[in-house]
Amino acid sequence: MSNIRRAAACAATAIGIGLAGTAVTAAPAFAAGSGHYINFSNEGGFVVNTCYKWKGSQTADTCDSGKPITSTWRVEIPDDATGVELNVNVLAQAGGKNLSPQITDLKRDYCYTLYGTTFTAKIVEKTC
Repeated sequence: MSNIRRAAACAATAIGIGLAGTAVTAAPAFAAGSGHYINFSNEGGFVVNTCYKWKGSQTADTCDSGKPITSTWRVEIPDDATGVELNVNVLAQAGGKNLSPQITDLKRDYCYTLYGTTFTAKIVEKTC
């Protein structure tokens, strides 16, 4: 019985050491956040996709897809980003209408409201 306990204790210790080593040496999945963000509120009569291509950042490019009417969402701006290519596309719009605002200063927050219908979609920056 004591051999079984000793073997179990050794196995648990080995697993713990292995996991601790992994946690210490693992590369970061993304850069730290800057404390700033881009926020959207969909008050329009359509579904929308937003995609973010972070320039100069280790953070992976991402998209928020299929955001329905009355939804709100936001993305944290990575601390190491030097720029962002933002694409805001209305779904089911003939030709895939792009409502993308130009963001040049990543050291502040951005808040946008989307409104209108599929064919009259508009985006307006608002105070955060």
